[in-house]
Amino acid sequence: FNRIADLFIAKATMKLVILLWGDKSELSREVLDKVSVFHYQEIIEMGKHSRELLIDSYDARKLYDYEPIRSGDVATLIYTSGTTGNPKAVMITHHNLLHQIKSLWDIIPVKAGDRFLSMLPPWHAYERVLEYFTFAYGAGQVYTDVKSLKCYSERDSC
Repeated sequence: FNRIADLFIAKATMKLVILLWGDKSELSREVLDKVSVFHYQEIIEMGKHSRELLIDSYDARKLYDYEPIRSGDVATLIYTSGTTGNPKAVMITHHNLLHQIKSLWDIIPVKAGDRFLSMLPPWHAYERVLEYFTFAYGAGQVYTDVKSLKCYSERDSC
């Protein structure tokens, strides 16, 4: 992460980093001084607290300051692995993402309650699109590991 973080700090404006695993203490002091780092569980807890504030608030608009979203605004970043050089962030705009989601509907007419077995790693570009696609249409997404998938496909009792 330190290798990627130094590059991003130099070339982009990052507000925070969310760690799914690992320890903040493994990050360089320089990175920690320039960007806020949270564990995923910390974000979940902040979300719960924010929801409680919203529910208890007589005017929730006072808690949040929203700016209009334009089609050319960045919706998400997908990171390359860096196998041919430094890792790079690929900016996916709202327009691009919505186009992919709508186009995928022509191939896979999903309905609310359908479930998809995810085969790609979560950082893969197509996986990211499928995640948003399933969320947009009320479907679910199921993740597994290779060993469990093999057991299910062969109907073994693993």
